[in-house]
Amino acid sequence: MIYTFKIFRFDPGRDLQPYEQEFPVDLGDAEKSTVLDALFKIQQIQDKTLSFRYSCRLAMCGSCALVINGKEGLACKTLIKDLGSGPIALKPLSHIPILKDLTVDLKFLVSRFKKVDPYFVPKTQALEPAKIKPTSKEREMIGLNTECIACGSCVSACTMMHWDPNYLGPMGLNRAFCLIADSRDLAGKRLEQVAGENGIYRCHMEFNCTDVCPKHISPTRGIHYLKRKIFWQAVRNLNPWPKGKAE
Repeated sequence: MIYTFKIFRFDPGRDLQPYEQEFPVDLGDAEKSTVLDALFKIQQIQDKTLSFRYSCRLAMCGSCALVINGKEGLACKTLIKDLGSGPIALKPLSHIPILKDLTVDLKFLVSRFKKVDPYFVPKTQALEPAKIKPTSKEREMIGLNTECIACGSCVSACTMMHWDPNYLGPMGLNRAFCLIADSRDLAGKRLEQVAGENGIYRCHMEFNCTDVCPKHISPTRGIHYLKRKIFWQAVRNLNPWPKGKAE
């Protein structure tokens, strides 16, 4: 069966404006064909200059994230049969600088990560790390959120990234949540960073990031936790109640 793909094209070094190019693709039996399969076929047979990113092809690395028919998703995970019979529109992730065609500059995402100090900082020095049981309440709280593959889909879907390009974004804030909610981590400085002008209060709780996450993570949930955490920290600093009564 032949499918029509409308693909976003733009080479900043040559093109004045982005444009859309159509490619008819015969996928034969499309029952198991993915968007990434179609991109390979276009590049190999019709246009070798088409640029897109991929790596594992197992929905584990996140590098093939695109906007597919208006919604973020992984090209290697999205089946053609689930997209209907009409033209399939492919665009690069939104809010991230474009390198070429469907390829975006991941340095933008890395820069957001760096602003939240995305590495573990132990509260105390010890020869062995403290253990958190898989069945503990703490592990259940952060378990799914630690599965983030940093694909950038949530950043692309977030409307606040459009209005505030300096916003830390759901991906970075999700990482901050995983660390701050970990009782072994020294969260003080990190909590101050996410509470700044471009931090958690930019989130309007629209759940767009949750809707598009290929790992079914809810960054919105983590951001809401951070808002509560900062609120109760402020309450303790005011100390209106005896110790232990605030929560």
